[in-house]
Parts: sequence; structure tokens; C-alpha cells
Amino acid sequence: MENTALGDMTWFPAADDYLMICSPSGRILFVTSSLRFQLEEDLLGRSLNDIFPDSLAAQIVTLAHEGQSHSFHTKLQGKAVRCSMTPKEGNMLITVFFAQENHPPAMALSSAELLSREISSSLGTMFAAWDALPPAQDKKSQYAKSVLRQGMYRLMRMGCNLLDCARAESGQLELNVRQSDLCQLFRELCQRVAPMAKEVGIPFSWDCPEGPLFCPFDRERIERVILGLISNSMKYTRQKNRIRLVLTRRDDNAVIILADRGRGIPSSVLPHLFSRPPESSLSRGLMVGGAGYSLMLARAVMLLHGGTCVISSVPDEGTTVTLSLPLPPSTPYLSLGAPPPDYASGFDHVLLELSTALPASFYKEKAKKSKSYPAPPEK
Repeated sequence: MENTALGDMTWFPAADDYLMICSPSGRILFVTSSLRFQLEEDLLGRSLNDIFPDSLAAQIVTLAHEGQSHSFHTKLQGKAVRCSMTPKEGNMLITVFFAQENHPPAMALSSAELLSREISSSLGTMFAAWDALPPAQDKKSQYAKSVLRQGMYRLMRMGCNLLDCARAESGQLELNVRQSDLCQLFRELCQRVAPMAKEVGIPFSWDCPEGPLFCPFDRERIERVILGLISNSMKYTRQKNRIRLVLTRRDDNAVIILADRGRGIPSSVLPHLFSRPPESSLSRGLMVGGAGYSLMLARAVMLLHGGTCVISSVPDEGTTVTLSLPLPPSTPYLSLGAPPPDYASGFDHVLLELSTALPASFYKEKAKKSKSYPAPPEK
């Protein structure tokens, strides 16, 4: 990840993305080439009042001065967009997401809900039948059962991601936000993943602050985002090529950085990673996250948290993904909402999210109840 000095801005991700940096007063200091190309105009030097309604521009500047992130819908040069503003070292980092006005959604929400429900219902029957099978008597049968069980985990993961991505694309993805210790979740995941990565010959290292890092976030979805990124790296890196995961604090943001030494992502594919699986990537076997939706989901989840998800990659050298999650002000944050649901229905969350990257040998034993979340109460 390269750094570019820009006034007080000493950190900026070098990525092919729709980003701009603004001064505290709302003056646009930097615009990525991707955003200039998409808008067919360079906004450099202009004010937020010139491109957004005055009331919205004033709100953005005020929230930035208070150290708060902000997500909003508006129009930019006549194009419908969703934006995420994050204060960064005295300036404002604004990420722009263009609405797919000229293209149909990748999957209509109603169809995704129906498909996800059918997958879940079928899997429930399959897992029940699986538990009734007698133990395998030889290695060939054991391996065959492992392959079948891994396939069921993959289908479960695909159903969850498909539904959430359809909800995100239609603007109906909702979070279950609670005040939690991000360090605790990070450590739990890394301690589970490290021995698995070692067993498949991939060096995995991680670094986390010693003390707690409390902030409001949806634990279930942030877990899925982190594990989805790890799964991608494990699939597309080679044995003996390292994966490093770091959690740190930068000003008023918690930052998670995953860096690998895999084969990298072609520059032609990078601009499409956060929208929908590009047809070119499907034909070349470059799908990300099984069905190609894990990064799309990661971007949507971080945006709803008021954060960002940025990728930089060099072919044959590796990929770096940086997630930022805004930390709350000093005032205490109240946990609201219903108890967190268990999207995996009690199955091991780590095995579920890594099912596209781990070998079948990890799926020999009967799944154990996940310790991350309680199972939903029976009605």
C-alpha cells in the first residue's frame, strides 16, 4: 500500500477506485483518475457546494469537523450515487458508488430471497440425512463424505452471500449494530485461522493491539467480511506465500489490513470488484469468494458502517485490502436492536466462510456449534 503526502493527508490508498480528498472547508484536493473518467470531468479545485446541494455540503463539512463519518445518497454531475465520507488526518476521504441505472440488478431481491430459502430448506434436509448416515468404513468413503460435506457448506455460504448482496444492491441491507470489542473478535478469528493456514502450507501472521478497541459494529457481518477476505487470499496465494492480517487504530478509525503474496488481480478486473462479478473474470476463472460476491458484500457492509473498503493489487506480487471502521466519539454508544441472529444456524462460522479455500479434509467430522453467536431460540 503506497502513501501519498497531500497537505496534512499522509495516508491514501493507491487503488483504481472512485475516491476524492477534500480539505476541511470542502475544497476538492484530489480526484482519482477512475472518478474523473466516470464523470467525464475533473472536479479538482472545486467546492463541495458546487457538486452537492448546499445543505448536504454543509452537513458533510460539519460532521467531518466533529470527527464523524457520514453515508448519503445524492446526484453527482447528474448521476445517482451513494457516497461515504470519512475524516482522514484533518481532511475528508469521500468514496463514491455509482448506481447501476443502466443495468439490471445482478439478482432481483425477490428472486434471491426465494433462491436462498430453497437452498436453506434443501440443505436442512441434506444435513439431517447426513447425520443419520453410518460412519465411513474406509478412506475412500471418508474422503467422499468430506467432499459432500464441504459442498453443503459452500452452498450454505453462497445462499447467505447471494441474499445479502441482493439486499445491498437494492438498498435493503440492514445492520444489527452493537457496542463490541473489535480486538476480541479479531483475535478469536486469527487464532482459529492460523493453524488451518499452517496445515495447508500458507504462512499466516497477525497483529492486534493489546487493549480493547470498542466500537459499534455488526459482529456477524464484520466477521464474514474478514473471513471472506482471508478465504480469497488462501485460494489465490501459493504455498509458502505469506498472508498477514493487521488491526490497528489510525486517528478516529479502526483499520484492518490484509496483505498477501498471491497472484494479484489484473488491472482490468479491479474496477468491477465491488459491483458485481465481471463476465471477464468468470471466463478466466478469476471469481472472488466462490460466486464472486464476497468483495461486493464487504464493500456494502463497510459502507453501511460509515467506513471504507479499498483494494490495491499488483499482478504476480499480491493484493492488499484495507478496511476502515469509524470509532465512536467519547460519548457512550447504546446497544439497540434484537439479539444478533446466527446466520449459520449453529454451524462453525470459520469452516463455513473458508469452505471455498480449505481442502475437504477439514470437513470429516460432524460440525460443532459455533461459539461466536447463540443459536436462535426455538419457537
